[in-house]
Amino acid sequence: MGRNLYYTIPKYLENALDRHTKVRSWQRIDHPKNDDDFIYLIKRNDGLSDITLHASDEYSYSLTDYFQKPAQISDGAFILIARPEAGYDDVIVEIAQSDQISIGKFSALMGALYIEEHWNYVPKERREEN
Repeated sequence: MGRNLYYTIPKYLENALDRHTKVRSWQRIDHPKNDDDFIYLIKRNDGLSDITLHASDEYSYSLTDYFQKPAQISDGAFILIARPEAGYDDVIVEIAQSDQISIGKFSALMGALYIEEHWNYVPKERREEN
C-alpha cells in the first residue's frame, strides 16, 4: 500500500463528500509525510455515527491487504477501493462484514453513507440481478 492514487481521485472523493447530504464534515487524519495511506474521518448528519475511511490504492485488494489495513480501520470503518479499475474478492467482503467494516467502490460508499449499519449495505456492484 502507499500513496499511489492518481491526484484526481482524492479530489473527486473530497468533492463528493462535500456535496453528500449525510456528510456534516470530513477531515484527513493521516499524516502526509509519515503515513502511506489516505485516511479520512467522516462525520455524518442525523445522528449517524462517524466513519473512518481508508482509500486503498491497491489494484487487486486481497485478504493480505485486509489483514494489513491501517490500525485506524476497525469497527464502523469503510475501505474504499479507490481506483476505478481495481477489484476485490467477495470473500473479503464477508470477513469485513463480520468485523463491521464496509468495503467497496465509490458508489458503494455513497450509498452506505445513508445508513447506520453500513457494513450491511449491499451496493449495486454486488447485487444479484435477476
